[in-house]
Amino acid sequence: SFFGPELALLGTTGVTMAVPAAAMQRRQQRSSMAPLRLRLAGLGGILALVALGCGVGARALAFATSRRPAGPMLTVSRSELKQAAGRLHKCTMQALIKEKRPPIPRPPREKRMTEAQKTADAITHAVVAVELLHWHGKLAGNLEAAFRKCVYTPLLPRLRRLTDRDASAKEDFRLDESGNKQQRPSRVHDQIVERQFTLGHCFSNVALGALNRLDQALWNSFAKMRSRQAFIAAETKPLDDPEAKTLAAWSSGLITKKNGDLIEIADRPSGNGDGWSNIWILPVFVDHDRSSHSERQALLMMLQHVNVDRKTEGVEDGSKGQARVYATHTPCISCLSSMCQFTRCWPGATVKVTFDTWKETKRWIGFDGPDMQPMGMDADMLDEGLPTFD
Repeated sequence: SFFGPELALLGTTGVTMAVPAAAMQRRQQRSSMAPLRLRLAGLGGILALVALGCGVGARALAFATSRRPAGPMLTVSRSELKQAAGRLHKCTMQALIKEKRPPIPRPPREKRMTEAQKTADAITHAVVAVELLHWHGKLAGNLEAAFRKCVYTPLLPRLRRLTDRDASAKEDFRLDESGNKQQRPSRVHDQIVERQFTLGHCFSNVALGALNRLDQALWNSFAKMRSRQAFIAAETKPLDDPEAKTLAAWSSGLITKKNGDLIEIADRPSGNGDGWSNIWILPVFVDHDRSSHSERQALLMMLQHVNVDRKTEGVEDGSKGQARVYATHTPCISCLSSMCQFTRCWPGATVKVTFDTWKETKRWIGFDGPDMQPMGMDADMLDEGLPTFD
């Protein structure tokens, strides 16, 4: 052949090729040097990476060294750094807690009293003081004169106004020319009357005398006995501060009708809320509703025996009457005003009133005797094992 002995036969998948022997040797040399080249290339890449890392570390070390304080007083140890970090964490947590805590609520505003409320409050304290001093017999002339000037004297004309229909109807009901009521109040609206709950025992007697309604006749003892019997029958307890619904009043009367018929009410104890309401005898609201007090109810029950005019809503003209009322305690301002209004509802009637203080009435209530044992005797004698006084 052309190549002679330098030819070599290579069998590849059934194909016979002729390759020179020199070319075959060069291929074998290149194939044997390929792994070495790969190893050298890998080693060069590793060295390049190491060199690059050393350069970055050197630059960072130089930067850190330049930021480190040079003076010995400015150097900080690891323990100090931990302590500072702990304090910083503690302050941060405290700040967060303070921020999350709800705001402290403001104290409620003090309710400011009006001048009318301040006056009413001062009069209430004055009434209580006068009542206590009068009970103990220590009411001096100066205090009595001051109370008369500041409380009693302004109130008396307002109570006297309620005794006459002509003097009070236009102001309270706004009557027109034909006598029709333009308004129908449910209580007495008068600032001077509403600023005290009572006048006390002493000045209630003075006011009833000035209004010609005080009576100290022989029937007073019988009224006391019948009222106390009613208390015992109702099993009323002699408390220091009784409830209005447990109090009783006594009344009697003599009625002469227009046609001449005579009605006598000899003995009638009355309680809380027994009578029928009438627009001419209105209650006074002071601190609470006083419309059902027994003194007012005793007067309203008296009106049930007479004829009432449909237009005026008062007792018809021509009827005459005499009423007596005994109260088992000092009348409040509402009961006192009802005693005044009785004559404007019934112009042809008269009313006489007597009363006791509750301290005197409660002594005669119940079957238990008064407590005569000294204070603290029970506890001392029980400790010593001695009998007690019952």
